[in-house]
Amino acid sequence: KLTRKLADTFDAIILENLNMKGMQKFNSGLSKSVSLDFSWCQFTTYLKYKMEWSGKHFILVDRFYASSKLCSCCGWKNNNLTLRERAWTCLNCGTTHDRDENASVNLKDEGMRILKEEKYITIIHDDKTTGGTTGSHAFGDDVRPKEILQDLFRQFSRKKEFITL
Repeated sequence: KLTRKLADTFDAIILENLNMKGMQKFNSGLSKSVSLDFSWCQFTTYLKYKMEWSGKHFILVDRFYASSKLCSCCGWKNNNLTLRERAWTCLNCGTTHDRDENASVNLKDEGMRILKEEKYITIIHDDKTTGGTTGSHAFGDDVRPKEILQDLFRQFSRKKEFITL
């Protein structure tokens, strides 16, 4: 049901191509939160199918894209950032970032770049949030499906991590 709601609501969905097995081996605490009844791989497979069936865009950003390390304000790359650091300050512009929130902004920006440059899609409206649509609603209203985002957070984010849609 959730993948259908997402496919019906959004014009494009941007996800990071995560290595879930590698994440489970690396971090035992994380392995509990990602070992859900509904696997991430199955979720993304269903979502991709439903988005494409609906004529919408499903973008997977490469797992090696430095989404956490890039400053979402100026583009400077923090090569010294470790996995244990949950917040960091950009040495170039001074902006302080929450690691997950910064990554979600960077993933959205990279996904939008892929849509524009590689898929040749014209972006009608970009509301600069990490949950929204690439176009505007037929009546001119922005689509803000808060209940869908809340469902997604409830099902997949037990650790208050940010999700990029």
